[in-house]
Amino acid sequence: MLLNVTNRTLFHGDNLPFLRGINSNTIHLIATDPPFNKGRDFHATPDSLAAGARFEDRWSWDNDVHQDWVDQIQDDWPAVWAVIDAARVAAGEDMAAYLCWLGVRLLEMYRVLRDDGSIYLHIDHTAQAWVKALMDAIFGRKHFRNEIAWCYTGPQRALRHFPRKHDTILFYSLPDATFNRDAVRVPSKWNELGGFSDPDVIRKNKGKVPEDWWHMTFGPNTRERVGYPTQKPLAVYERIIKASSNEGDFVLDPFCGCATTPIAAERLGRQWVGIDIWDKAHQTVIDRLQKEGLAGPEGASDRLMTFGQIGYSTVPPIRSDDGDTAAPILKTKQKRINEPPGPKMTRKQMVDILIEESGMHCAGCDRAFDDPLYLQLDHKTPRAEGGLNHISNRMLLCGPCNQIKSDKLTLNGLRAENQKRGRMARSA
Repeated sequence: MLLNVTNRTLFHGDNLPFLRGINSNTIHLIATDPPFNKGRDFHATPDSLAAGARFEDRWSWDNDVHQDWVDQIQDDWPAVWAVIDAARVAAGEDMAAYLCWLGVRLLEMYRVLRDDGSIYLHIDHTAQAWVKALMDAIFGRKHFRNEIAWCYTGPQRALRHFPRKHDTILFYSLPDATFNRDAVRVPSKWNELGGFSDPDVIRKNKGKVPEDWWHMTFGPNTRERVGYPTQKPLAVYERIIKASSNEGDFVLDPFCGCATTPIAAERLGRQWVGIDIWDKAHQTVIDRLQKEGLAGPEGASDRLMTFGQIGYSTVPPIRSDDGDTAAPILKTKQKRINEPPGPKMTRKQMVDILIEESGMHCAGCDRAFDDPLYLQLDHKTPRAEGGLNHISNRMLLCGPCNQIKSDKLTLNGLRAENQKRGRMARSA
């Protein structure tokens, strides 16, 4: 599939519509650093290159979750919903809201990732365990490669725990993904060469592939700092890009902030696309490229890109593929029939109509209930078998029937299973 976005483009706005506008199966590498659900606001350093940058890293179900996201996840990605629902019970509604907000974006990232692609997602301890479970549900646990610890030092007054001085980078890749071992080798210490002292042996050794902990300092006075509140070091993202892409490949950062991923990609000869909601992100890309000696004004040098070659858009791209919204791992076994024309119903509207038509009965076991809270909306033919989201393919099930049906049985299969188990309601 051909990519429908141009190299060196920064999209400005909420990244979800922009992600939804990128063609499926087109991006080689996603390297990104989303909000962490820290429960506080972040502000850039005054008088810095990023002055004025700020964002709220706090989430609530009422303010940050759209009902259509919930409907979409519950209908098509039950494993993702299970993670969100478990987080709501175990970690609170704010964590569930954050995972729902991040989840719909990760589903789009998986859709745009090529079959030989990789994703590195930067996170910290606040939500790391839940995000790992979320990514397992979306990308597949078998595609998990590493939980990389980026270690750093600095002051912290920790009275009741050890100082928290590492972030986590969750690395997933599909089976045919690029991994350039030799491009990221680092020097081996003498004692890691088995005690060899022969200079020729040491010289011929290519060094080692780094372990899954990376100690890369990034002090407050580091030259590349621009004052952005959550800026990460170029060295980290250069290692990621070297390892999991080749020259000319497309790298995407949907939370590109102060442009670390675009700068690293440009330095390494990769193509890149960034998305960010901060209104100065485009200018920061230009300023940092100029600072790195990679860009200049028109006519400055034949070897430099010009500022005009760095695209900027507030309008999402228009897809030129078939528009399939399902992630590859969740594609059906057969081609789905298009949904019938007409206004799309919410799940609540469907429940109300089904109750009005058939009463509060479980379609799986024929039991009657006096409260709609005991009934759950499900598909007669599972989505995995090509079933539609349309109301004509919907039914109401009690909790036990819903568990038995899972996403594998049809309504007829569920009723047959209930007959075998003796679970059908007895006729009056």
